Amino acid sequence: MSLMVKQKNFKPLIAPLFLLASGFMFGQKTVSDTAKVDTKDIEEVVVIGYGKVKKSDLTGSVASVSAKDLAATPAMNALQALQGRASGLNIVTSGGAPGAGANVTIRGGASITQGTSPLYIVDGFQLDNALNVINPNDIESIDVLKGASAIAIYGARGSNGIIVIKTKSGKKGRTTINYNSFMMFDMLSKKLDMISNAEQYVKYQYEFAQLQNKMTGWSSVFDNGLPLDTPGFYAGAFNRISDRYASASALDWQDKMLGGTGLTQNQNVNISTGNEKTQAFISYNYNKQDGLLQNFSETRNSLRANINSELYKGVRVDFNSMFNSNSTNGGGAYGGMKKILLQPITGGTLFNQDQLFNTQTFPDFSSLDSGFDTENPFVETNASTSNNRSRTFIANAGIEFDFLKNFTFRTAGQYNWNQSKSTSFSDENSRAYLTDPVNTGINGSIGNSESYRYQITNTLTFNKTFAEKHRVNALLGYEIVYSQSENNSMRLTKFPFPNFGLDDISNAFVQEKSSGRSSNSLLSYFGRVNYTYDDRYLLTATVRRDGSSKFGPSNKWGVFPSVAAAWRVSQESFWQDSKIEKFINDLKLRFEYGITGNNDIGNNLFVTNLSLTDYPINNTPGNPAYVTSTNLGNPLLRWEELKSTNLGIDIALFNNRVKLTSEWYNNNVSGMLLQSVLPVSTGYSRQYQNIGSLRNRGLEFTLNTVNIKSESFRWSTDFNISFNKSKVMSLEQGQTNRTFSVGGNRTGMVTYYATVGEELGDMYGYVYQGVYTTDDFIQNADGSLSLKPGVVKPATGTPKPGDMKFAADNEKGDQFTRKMQKIGNGTPDFIGGISNNFSYKGFDLNIFMKFSVGNDIYNATKHSLSPYAMFQNVPSEFGDNYYRLIDPNTGLITNNLARLRELNPDESSRLWSLSGVNSQNITYPSSYYVEDGSYLRIAQVTLGYSFAREFLEHVKLTNARIYFTVNNLATITGYSGYDPEVTAASGVAVTPGFDSSTYPRSRSYVLGLNLTF
Repeated sequence: MSLMVKQKNFKPLIAPLFLLASGFMFGQKTVSDTAKVDTKDIEEVVVIGYGKVKKSDLTGSVASVSAKDLAATPAMNALQALQGRASGLNIVTSGGAPGAGANVTIRGGASITQGTSPLYIVDGFQLDNALNVINPNDIESIDVLKGASAIAIYGARGSNGIIVIKTKSGKKGRTTINYNSFMMFDMLSKKLDMISNAEQYVKYQYEFAQLQNKMTGWSSVFDNGLPLDTPGFYAGAFNRISDRYASASALDWQDKMLGGTGLTQNQNVNISTGNEKTQAFISYNYNKQDGLLQNFSETRNSLRANINSELYKGVRVDFNSMFNSNSTNGGGAYGGMKKILLQPITGGTLFNQDQLFNTQTFPDFSSLDSGFDTENPFVETNASTSNNRSRTFIANAGIEFDFLKNFTFRTAGQYNWNQSKSTSFSDENSRAYLTDPVNTGINGSIGNSESYRYQITNTLTFNKTFAEKHRVNALLGYEIVYSQSENNSMRLTKFPFPNFGLDDISNAFVQEKSSGRSSNSLLSYFGRVNYTYDDRYLLTATVRRDGSSKFGPSNKWGVFPSVAAAWRVSQESFWQDSKIEKFINDLKLRFEYGITGNNDIGNNLFVTNLSLTDYPINNTPGNPAYVTSTNLGNPLLRWEELKSTNLGIDIALFNNRVKLTSEWYNNNVSGMLLQSVLPVSTGYSRQYQNIGSLRNRGLEFTLNTVNIKSESFRWSTDFNISFNKSKVMSLEQGQTNRTFSVGGNRTGMVTYYATVGEELGDMYGYVYQGVYTTDDFIQNADGSLSLKPGVVKPATGTPKPGDMKFAADNEKGDQFTRKMQKIGNGTPDFIGGISNNFSYKGFDLNIFMKFSVGNDIYNATKHSLSPYAMFQNVPSEFGDNYYRLIDPNTGLITNNLARLRELNPDESSRLWSLSGVNSQNITYPSSYYVEDGSYLRIAQVTLGYSFAREFLEHVKLTNARIYFTVNNLATITGYSGYDPEVTAASGVAVTPGFDSSTYPRSRSYVLGLNLTF
């Protein structure tokens, strides 16, 4: 049973639900006057660029998530564990398939068409896609750097924000072994309501066939091939349908394909040991996840080891290595939920139910209606398989030594190697073979890629306190990063036999092949000074100079400075021991401003590339020649710049029982790296230029409260909420908007606009106003229909009752002319998360919720389920309520207004008819498919029990905990699709909120065990 709660009037519920969930509404009633001050994080350390600082000395905007917070979340990767737990950080997974990726943005990102993913720094070194690569059990802390002071130290790579990950290291003392294991059982959390009654389905098919003039095909499948000229064929059709299908079974494709249980097992073990001189840590993680859909799975193995040692007094070395192997099956054979949902629920008189499910019926149905494009998903997922394998090896080492009492020099390097291979293979039962057995036949593909990156960083640090009040920490650094990648791929066709698959490609034809190689480098100089006076006044100044190989000789270098200041008001003498100090225990005001850069574009775009081709002379091929690319190089390309301002305030109240951090930021991006369309007369099509500007402005709040604290019971709440508003400030000269079309006519298509003066995420299409009803027409004497004066005219032709009606868009306001209008926006007004933590004696309970409010979703899945071909199923919402044009008494189309009123009671609320004109109308992007995507989700509930010390001593354990978790327990939303959490359509900020046949998320039940020896 689904616990997806559909709430149309969603927004009024948000405030009381938040208050109830956070516990803050109980205020001081839960705070004991005799409770001791909670000082556990006064000396908490935050990892920043090339160093770390005490949280109390922090001047920049940083959100932190500890290992304890991550450990409370049994997750496949750190992405899942981090969702909703840091203000300003928005993580949206791309679906529920094993190995599914995610869009990660900080404060809205800093680009329109380029990627908005942040920079990941793991133990001081860059690691792409780190949250998917790093074993979450190995993470000590995650710090999200958001403000200019925090990110400017990374210069060119920091404009989209930075996520700094510190992994666990060995500890001094006795050797400890930690074993963590969980089993997860996944089940489909929601089913879409499709026509499930065979009789209703066949009658729907009859009307579709009659209106589309495809009755021969209908009879072949549903009426035993009865000739259309048989006396009484039409008049008796509905009676024959009732007699034959009233008690016929219907195939539930969602239940058949996704109704099982997906099993996940996760095993993790780590060993920590060390003495005063040397500490070591080693961990191994195995994760195997089977998806709900057959042949979908992910297997991950990860091994990591590190060692830290003090060779001599003041001389320290460290070494860290990681190997990760990942294999993901499925994806290539999955054509989206559309393929499952549109399947016929009965084979009529042509197929029995067993044949309908187990046979590739696509050739039969498509031969009767060429529009039928949904192959049997059960057969296809066996006939077409895919696999993606990747291996990553990372090794980094460093040595540092202290000299002249206050100086530390560190040199460190990393080597990062990655290899991946993707394959697909389709046998004789696949759609690819059946649609083109001669030229395509049994086919497959192979793609290989390999890349490596090395980084060398040298830093010199000065740290000294003068006169007991002046504390100075200065950093100078030099860094070089070089990366290189190469790839090759081939498309293979006409395998004579499927027996050996891709293991033997000698007899296949190479239809396509490609290869490529690229490299880039970054050379940097940087410095930072942290100054603190009497723990009251704090100042941070940073500058970085980056040189990138992606720009031409005259524009390689960029300089990125920042400055930040903070005032710890609560450290002033007038505050100490005052009445207000007993109420407000800590108060810090922060300001920061800085500039960062972005070079997130392809390599060598400052030159025009050449490619080798063949130029026939006298009709004789074999003459090599070089031709220029269609993209014109731009030697004037330069750094994209982000100018960021941040104001922050940190407050601790009631003996540190309530802590609030609030931020206001203003980020302005200028000289954006965008592709510009060139005039045809130039001979080129596009060129990258520095054009346009963008602004992101917002507010963030983080609230941590200890609601109840006693010897046996504790209740604490962590709450964060983020508001971000983007605005396109300018585009290229003379341009007021840019359009980005996503999807296709049959899969659901919408156009996004980036308009000067407006925010990103605007969806454009046509405004749907229901259908033309009988009240819109006059019945003429000859039986024909005429549209009444004042009724909106369609773009072309003469409408009929049941035709889709779109709002007028011409100056007179009387006709629809297919002029695009704004129909929604996919960007949320605010996002956030709430975590309630309870502990009572040995029991612990965590309830985590996340929310998104104010965003629209273009339901392209709903769009693709609109009727466009015979034999396909449709949602019950449509099947129960489409406009009827067929008179069941005659089995023929009726044009009589009075009869149409009888067939369509309350006709103004009905959806469109199955006429041919509507088959075209449904390809238009329409406001009908735009829905409110706001939601409040109970994302995770975990109940655990830690065994008592007496028991642990008896069984020779240091710690033992068992727990039970439910993921994706319930969602309050007005969205009709599988899930309101949808990602950007093309992975960029301009196209958010597009839901197209996404693999549905599951509800999972987890049993876990944590042991420490």
